[in-house]
Amino acid sequence: MGRSILPFPMAATSSARYVPGRTESGLALAAFAVCLTFHFCAALVGWQSKNLPGVEYRQAQTALSALFIKQDHDFSLAYPTPVLGKPWSVPMEFPLYQWTVVAVSNGTGLGLAKSGRLVSLACFYLMLPAIFLLLSRWRVAPGHRWLVLAAVVTCPLYIFYGRAFLIETMALMFSLWFWVAFERAVAERSRLWLAVAIVTGTGAGLVKVTTFLLYLLPAALWAAGWLWQHRTDGRWRSGLAWMAAAVVVPVAATVGWVHFSDSVKARNPAAQFLVSDRMTDFNLGTNATRFSPELWALKGRIVADQLSWLPLLAGCALLALLAARHRWREIVVCAGVFAAALVIFPELYAYHEYYYVANTVLLMLALGLVLVALAESVRPRWVVALAVLMLAGGQAYAYFDRYYPVQSGISPGGNGLSSTLHALTAPDEVIVIVGQDWNSMTPYYAQRRALMLRGQAEQDPPVVEAALQALAGEKIGALVVGGSLEDRAGLIQRMTAFGLEPSPLYFWRETAVFLPVARHRENEAKLEELSYEGIRPAPGVGQLFPDVTNGWYQVAQLRPFQRGMFDGMKPEPVRFFSTYGLALNRSGGRKDFGAHPVMRLVFALPAGRHVLRTTARFSPDAYRADLAAADRTDGVEVTLSTLGPDDTRRVLDTRILDPNRGEAERVLIPVRIEFALPQASEVELFVGPGPNGRSTRDWVVLGRLQID
Repeated sequence: MGRSILPFPMAATSSARYVPGRTESGLALAAFAVCLTFHFCAALVGWQSKNLPGVEYRQAQTALSALFIKQDHDFSLAYPTPVLGKPWSVPMEFPLYQWTVVAVSNGTGLGLAKSGRLVSLACFYLMLPAIFLLLSRWRVAPGHRWLVLAAVVTCPLYIFYGRAFLIETMALMFSLWFWVAFERAVAERSRLWLAVAIVTGTGAGLVKVTTFLLYLLPAALWAAGWLWQHRTDGRWRSGLAWMAAAVVVPVAATVGWVHFSDSVKARNPAAQFLVSDRMTDFNLGTNATRFSPELWALKGRIVADQLSWLPLLAGCALLALLAARHRWREIVVCAGVFAAALVIFPELYAYHEYYYVANTVLLMLALGLVLVALAESVRPRWVVALAVLMLAGGQAYAYFDRYYPVQSGISPGGNGLSSTLHALTAPDEVIVIVGQDWNSMTPYYAQRRALMLRGQAEQDPPVVEAALQALAGEKIGALVVGGSLEDRAGLIQRMTAFGLEPSPLYFWRETAVFLPVARHRENEAKLEELSYEGIRPAPGVGQLFPDVTNGWYQVAQLRPFQRGMFDGMKPEPVRFFSTYGLALNRSGGRKDFGAHPVMRLVFALPAGRHVLRTTARFSPDAYRADLAAADRTDGVEVTLSTLGPDDTRRVLDTRILDPNRGEAERVLIPVRIEFALPQASEVELFVGPGPNGRSTRDWVVLGRLQID
């Protein structure tokens, strides 16, 4: 290996640094192995879930492209992203990630969600050797490099987003390998490393140009240092040629891809806003956004809350000042390039937390180099071990506090809207959506092509008309309208020309759904069989979904599909009261009973000893760490009582279930109540608000309920 060349001179004391022995190196490797195992196990949390937690709208866009690449066997450069109408292609990044996901899915039989996670995770692990080699050029002893890698793999952001259905880790992998290969190619005059630099630089630029641009910065700093060092010996001329050879192909390929993708997007009347010259201010920022206090506040919140653990960052900064001064140049360069991303791309990093996948590794390098500096000192080894333990433990705590509750929920993906659209439209039909911007979640989970009319496009009649005319010859399966129907009266009337009804058949929450006239009876019958969350009939739509909210109802008098919601209860209750009506939660392949307070279930039981068994489970969104305390659930009360004359109650058992208490109440909470009845009686299972008497986000469900 050639002599280490840095964009700054090495400290004069470098030769006197402590070199770890075999035992210490082995312990450092063991510590890294434990941290890597933790990362892998944590990355598998929620692996079975079909939803995409973490900027789900952006993951859904990538997943939607992969879905239709696979479904249509379309591996063209103008790959499908059927969210803005015809033509169905609006290429952003080069589809190498999507192609790889589809190839893995086809080759292994895994679903797309799992395949996407697997590819992202593999790219994350493949970047670790690049970091190891990079540290060698900074004269970090092999035994100490494991400490830096331990900081990287315990980073909570990389546990959560390292397995996301996103291009981020692939772009980061290519960029880090380019950085290593660029330095080695120039310093060692190695054709092999030059080839690696060209391939990985091209991959980085095509997969995500903003990540590639960021890593051109440390490469440029190194290049400037190298050229300055060789300014008098004549080597700078040949070195400059090697540098140019390493970047010319990646830059040319990136520019060529941008021109090609722009030409494809320009053919779509609803996608004009995505052409690169219209996105420049947003992508690269302006002086106003670069120095905006509001945007810096957003970025500061992400750095403080989501990348690591704030006390840990503060402690490492203090430790760097006190005990890592001989490594200050490397630490400052890593931290500086990390911060440079926030300046170069001010809006991207203010509004998109997943963008930090690109630069957080630099922050982790800085933290790891603080550990290295401590390990290179003559301080007692137990001090070093304690620092490593605190860094890994602090980051693990941050993961469990911030990300685990979101990641651990198991969901079939989507919601009542996407589920009903999937059931009520045909695979070859198109759905038209307004009021959801161009959020790809509904099309992806419904597995349908879509024309989504953004707010600006919706206000531009020529654009709307051009987009609708482009759908000539397509079958329109549904119109989905979020928000005011009165403001969309013209569009609703225009859609009747495609065979849709002028009035909605049903609502999901506040979103109206219009379906084909020709299938009205069929759709009404199908909808009656579906028990999805948040669905209610439009006014005047037959007797569909008779109201069973906020009152007492006899179970025997329910319609069959409503009575079926009690199939998981033995015996079946005789009557019930529900503030919000009946709903089933189908996540994880189960049919859990929605028990949002207030819910009262009355059972008729014979005399004798009985045992009630069930489980309770809260939605992870009920207690997310980013919510203010007043916006989280405060738990629910579960009380079992016997009913006497005039509905008098005698409490048999009562308890509070509260996921804010910790992990034991964030998974399936077992509920077991033993009781005795001296005579045949009715008992009531009551689910009510928590201690504060409010039902905010009391999103709790019951599993199979049995009374023996």
